[in-house]
Amino acid sequence: MVLAVLSLASCNSDDNVERRLTAEQKETYGRSISGKYQGQYTIIYKNKDSKERTDENGRHVYEALEENIDGVQLEVSDYKMQHVFFQDFPVSLISKVVDADEGLSHALAKASPQAITARYELSYDTDYEHIKWAFTPNVMSLNLSYGGAEHHIRIEFGNNSEYYLCTPDELKEPNSFLSFAKSGVAIQLKAIYDGSDLIQHIGSENGNFMHILFKVEK
Repeated sequence: MVLAVLSLASCNSDDNVERRLTAEQKETYGRSISGKYQGQYTIIYKNKDSKERTDENGRHVYEALEENIDGVQLEVSDYKMQHVFFQDFPVSLISKVVDADEGLSHALAKASPQAITARYELSYDTDYEHIKWAFTPNVMSLNLSYGGAEHHIRIEFGNNSEYYLCTPDELKEPNSFLSFAKSGVAIQLKAIYDGSDLIQHIGSENGNFMHILFKVEK
């Protein structure tokens, strides 16, 4: 009887064990998704120029503005680096949603394109039938001169807690990142700091926002 109870307890314990990808699996999948992917940025944003209208429920809403930029590239490293590079992001467009500091807005409008970098992770989805790819954007740092002084600008991005799924079979193919990025990879602009001083939250309720979608060319 004691042996039966111990056996049952052991089975229940095994059922609750979380399965994890091995280091070898992560390295193999990392090699499969690594590469340079050509595509397009679709940048959707709201600012003071957005027109207000009334929707079918009688609510006041603002129409978003949109910019599309072709010929850009997303680069995914292998699992040793675990990095993603959204190359040549048009930093100048951020000026369109910055209205808390006019000097900063003018300086950003003149800024050159920069890469948005991120760290990625691979893991099982909760069904253990799909592989989950998730990334966390890094802070972008810029040194800008305006108002007679040097400013150390920090731009924070987020991923809205989104992740992307594909099957292990799809990950057997080279350049299989295309399976993750079928509908595009999304980033949101979150906040801008001058050193440790917050200049403006982006995406707060009723405020300006900017969503960045990278779509891979098929």
